[in-house]
Amino acid sequence: MKKLILSVMIWGAVLSLGAAVDKVKVITTYVDKRPAEEKVMELQKQPDGAMRLYIPIRDIAKGTDVIEIRPDFAKAKKGEDGYAIFTPNQACSYTQENGRVEQRRMALGVTGMKTERDTFAAIHKGLRYEYSTVLEAKDGKYEMYYRFLINEMYFDPYEDIIIDFYPLHGEEANYVGMAKVYRKYQLDRGEVKPLRERIKGNPALKYAAETVFVRIKHGGKPRVKEIEHQTPENEPEVKVYNTFDDFMDIMRKMKAAGIEEASMCFVGWNSGGFDGRFPDIFPVEEKFGGEKKMREAIELGKSFGYRMNNHVCNTDFYRIAKRFNEDDIAKTPDGKLRPYAHLAGGRAYNPCFQRVCDRIVDDDYKGLKDLGMNGIQHVDVTSAISPYPCHDPRHPINRKQCAEYQIKIGEKARKYFGGFSSEAGYDHVAPILDYALYTSTFYWRKDNEEKGRWKKLKSHNMWDQKIIPFWQVIYHGIILSQPDWQTIDYTMYPKGHERRLKFIEFGGRPTFYWMNYKKVGVAPIKEAYDEYQPMKYLQYEYMDDHREISKDVFLTVYSDGSEVVTNYSQSDYAYKGETVPSRDYKLFKAEKKSEKSEDKKEEKKSFFRRIFG
Repeated sequence: MKKLILSVMIWGAVLSLGAAVDKVKVITTYVDKRPAEEKVMELQKQPDGAMRLYIPIRDIAKGTDVIEIRPDFAKAKKGEDGYAIFTPNQACSYTQENGRVEQRRMALGVTGMKTERDTFAAIHKGLRYEYSTVLEAKDGKYEMYYRFLINEMYFDPYEDIIIDFYPLHGEEANYVGMAKVYRKYQLDRGEVKPLRERIKGNPALKYAAETVFVRIKHGGKPRVKEIEHQTPENEPEVKVYNTFDDFMDIMRKMKAAGIEEASMCFVGWNSGGFDGRFPDIFPVEEKFGGEKKMREAIELGKSFGYRMNNHVCNTDFYRIAKRFNEDDIAKTPDGKLRPYAHLAGGRAYNPCFQRVCDRIVDDDYKGLKDLGMNGIQHVDVTSAISPYPCHDPRHPINRKQCAEYQIKIGEKARKYFGGFSSEAGYDHVAPILDYALYTSTFYWRKDNEEKGRWKKLKSHNMWDQKIIPFWQVIYHGIILSQPDWQTIDYTMYPKGHERRLKFIEFGGRPTFYWMNYKKVGVAPIKEAYDEYQPMKYLQYEYMDDHREISKDVFLTVYSDGSEVVTNYSQSDYAYKGETVPSRDYKLFKAEKKSEKSEDKKEEKKSFFRRIFG
């Protein structure tokens, strides 16, 4: 009871109001170039301690272009302590004299800012898909604000604008506190449920949580930009990377190495190979061995005790597909087909997700189930982009409705296969996302910067050269994840490498994809498998704290009391009477209550044996 009272007191202190977090400036501009309107709005206190900005739909006038929300308390100066949070895992400290970064694709429904005066988490609860976040520095003065892009919606506003600002104080006034406010919001409203609860009665999801994820790419067509739209006569030939026989050989080697559990994923197995002929996935590509060999591989994996799953994609449709139908493609406001990238199948178009959900997915999932798939389904891209609208008058959907249809597709994946995984961690699909292939692309960006590919990005100077586990504090213990694009295959890096340590620090699920299995073999998988065994129980725990406890030494604390110390420094580090070697980590496992009680029982038995023989 004392702990409960103390917890309530602490939470009340966390949400106690700072005097400064009470006003915002609202600037409205119009399409017809009429003068902008500017007013100051006072925030309204909510029962949970938040300070709310509320602009009802009725107050959003026709012809509005942009509504800017500029909090008076979201300001800092160059050189001050603190940072602004950009989702999913970027902290921008105040180091620049001038600069500007605007993030339109918001991976999470929360942002935040820490200054020397105020710290807050801002949860966007209305029109969350219709805004961008700006961090701007002018003459050393920083300001963070939000731009609701009303005209770019092309639909009438479908929700009130609501932003709840949660003031944070004391030990909670940091990115961990911001993330925990959002986690509580997501859990309290039932948007997500703990992984520990969701695995009950779901052996496929439990298996995924406790195993390594091995993705094997079979092949695909080269990108030929000169061929805008492929036909059976002009399409490039499919190149083979791994046949289904190769897939079986890899599994045999894994089993022989002592890898007893693994989630095995066929990638680019489909008709035309990787990104070859979507929405067509069948027939299975003959170049890799065809359906007969794929079924053989599936059954072999099952005989080893492995779970078998596959990779498909719902966001790029090609004219070469037999199922291609212009009616299924999302339309731009002027009625044109919504273009996507030029990929292996030629010019790709974004489909309308209402049509994908209602016309495509069920047939696909039935076919995949018939093949024998029994692992959670992986769908590329869905959680790596913001939901987009469709303006086809026969099936119009706004961004929120697009997200709702993506969620319905995930629900179907759970029905057929026990789970849904996707490319990244954009949480518009959080209710059905079970695993995120990566949650950040920091190292990919860093690699490109080193190669001189980021010089044209004017906003790049605003980003810090580090990442924080903001996403992980929110969703670890709820959604499985792997921290970064370039921590996939993490054991391919030498021991002590920063990316290996980052994988551990951020509590990742081991995932393999980029490596050449024929050349490298399965030793990196075995190493990760062995390293995961004493760590995998942590997947069911929340990440409750994360901080730098000494220069280049980081502490990650889990909800059961377990701790992981990650030492990036060149010196050994002493922690709780033990040594964490340089460029290494150590798990400090929490002692379970049941273990303590059993120890006490054994002590009593031992005492009586000594006394009475």
